[in-house]
Amino acid sequence: MAKQGDLATASTTSNTASNNNNNNNNFASGDIDLDQQTQEQQSQIEKEIANNQPLISAKISTSELRNEYLAEDKVYQDKVSELMKKYKYLRRTRGDGNCFYRAFGFGFLEEKYNNKNDIENFRQLMLDLKSKLIQLGYLDFTVEDVSDVVNELIDNVCKGGDEASLMESFSSPAHSDYFVAYLRLFTSAYLQMNAAFFENFIDDGKTIKQFCNTEVEPMGRESDNIHIIALAKAAAVPLRVVYMDRNEQCLLTTHDFSATDDENRSAFKPMITMLYRPGHYDLLYEN
Repeated sequence: MAKQGDLATASTTSNTASNNNNNNNNFASGDIDLDQQTQEQQSQIEKEIANNQPLISAKISTSELRNEYLAEDKVYQDKVSELMKKYKYLRRTRGDGNCFYRAFGFGFLEEKYNNKNDIENFRQLMLDLKSKLIQLGYLDFTVEDVSDVVNELIDNVCKGGDEASLMESFSSPAHSDYFVAYLRLFTSAYLQMNAAFFENFIDDGKTIKQFCNTEVEPMGRESDNIHIIALAKAAAVPLRVVYMDRNEQCLLTTHDFSATDDENRSAFKPMITMLYRPGHYDLLYEN
């Protein structure tokens, strides 16, 4: 038989455990509430972006960038003036973390939709990508889904053969987002197939595979120089990025990303030109 003291001790222990459980439950509930609030806030931001920003816009004059900065913001106003000297038009992309890939895809097809040979070469690159991804351990049907939609988009653009048909295709999330997903896989495959070179640029001790899984393939992840280098070489597309930020030491900085390792820098001619402002890419046009 248990002694009175033992029962008292057991009761105290039980109450303490119960209180601890309640506190833990409260903490857990609080965590869930915070997580839910964060998710709801993120969803609201994404909804506002989707409602106010098209996936891809019509061309606008680069002079309209002046309206995005205060008149007394001399740093940016001077840089817009410098930009206007060479680039007449801008095409906006939605600021959803996929802007680099969406701008790249649109810019490429805009340049090539009347060139059947180049379009078919790109289609072949897509087919080659499928086999590479399967070699790297990706599921056949997953890659198939993406490639089917990309093929459909290319067919639609080729049938229309003009900017209007391209705009229509890229304004549809069902097509545009799949094209972005394809370009992300394309970039990932190139990085992994050339891991010995690119692993020198990866921080935090990640392997190339881990980097691709977390920073390249997921939708909404922003892009940096390593993504640009890989995609430019994978698709054999010379790419120019004009950087515009708050650095007061210079007006505009231009970085060229070659399509091949032996490309002549002095004769570099970009197929696609982008404007980069911190965290975002848009397309630029000289005329």
